[in-house]
Amino acid sequence: MNMMFERSANNQERGRKNSDSLDSNMIPVSSLEEVAIHLKNNDENYNYEYFLVEKRIEKNPTEFATPASAAIAIQVVTPPPFVAKETIYTAPAAATAAAPKSPGPALGSTEASDVPYLVENAQILLAAGEIELARNIYRAILKSGDASDVAYAGLAQCADREGLVEQAIQFAWDSIAFAPNKKGYQILAQLLVQQGRDQEASQALSRALKSLDLSIQEKADYYKMIGNCMSRLGEQNEAERAYKKALELSPASDEVQSNLGSLYLEQGQVQEAKRCYQDAIASNSHNDKAWVGFGLCCVAEGDKESAHEAFARSLEKNLRNSTAIFHLVKCAYEIKKYSTAEKTLAQYVEVAPVSPSLLYSLAGLQFHVGKKKESSQTAKRILQMKADHQGARELLNRIETE
Repeated sequence: MNMMFERSANNQERGRKNSDSLDSNMIPVSSLEEVAIHLKNNDENYNYEYFLVEKRIEKNPTEFATPASAAIAIQVVTPPPFVAKETIYTAPAAATAAAPKSPGPALGSTEASDVPYLVENAQILLAAGEIELARNIYRAILKSGDASDVAYAGLAQCADREGLVEQAIQFAWDSIAFAPNKKGYQILAQLLVQQGRDQEASQALSRALKSLDLSIQEKADYYKMIGNCMSRLGEQNEAERAYKKALELSPASDEVQSNLGSLYLEQGQVQEAKRCYQDAIASNSHNDKAWVGFGLCCVAEGDKESAHEAFARSLEKNLRNSTAIFHLVKCAYEIKKYSTAEKTLAQYVEVAPVSPSLLYSLAGLQFHVGKKKESSQTAKRILQMKADHQGARELLNRIETE
């Protein structure tokens, strides 16, 4: 295989060129993997338009009707972010019990028209845990040269399933180096975020926004993901810019409004944060995180009554919200209103992991609302977990002496 790539200042279509006649701007590469490395190592704002790759593939003329050599223009696109709430690995509902469809094309005689069929079978095998069989299909597609971007994306999935994260990331880069595609970028961005490589993920998402034909909602989702990456990196200005861009595209996104509110709250901009949380709740009253954020704004303003109500509303939407339960109990003791917190915390300890300190809060709430029997039982439960818990022992003695 003999390859070269060229940086270009325009988008004009280039015809087939012989490698001997390529000008001095051409840089020789030995494989598409080197193109992927070049993409990975350059900033997303790097000014190039496409790679021109000359690829020679020896094929058996009895199997393939395509020419023995071809020049392929590969547009350089930047890795698109993955859409939140969307799982990379998708397969029919019965995938875990299903076998690949048959009859089908032999792996040794793969043609372009066979690729969708083979990919579907590979996804079924992958969902069923048959990673090696799925990998064999993707290797066959790769060998055919008909859809290398699809094949590399599939190999990335296989590697990820086996915990070979670095290999999976490299395969994802190979996929987009061969041909910019949403699947490859989606896998790449997700893997990078999972590895805590937020800077790289953000750059990949930025490239995707510039290079792919995305819907308005997809663009909004990508900007949201960039904002999340920048927020985790502590780049607050960049995060704010990304969130605002996402809201320009999708004004009703309660998740983005809530994330922006959290960003403002971290910066001490309570009024701006409160407005964002209110907008998020107006768009989706079931957003428990927005209710918590609104409650924290009320705490910052000294309005403990409103904060207590907000934390209670959050737990109505999601009982497992640990931040909400902590602040609800804290507010309850501060404003001396115990009933709602006692009822909610009693429900919480039945469904979520608990600690002696959390149970001690429940025992105290039960005592304050007059449920001395329940308080005693909770205190004994604490002592079973931690025999030297002084507070539980004192509470139990107080109950027994009254």
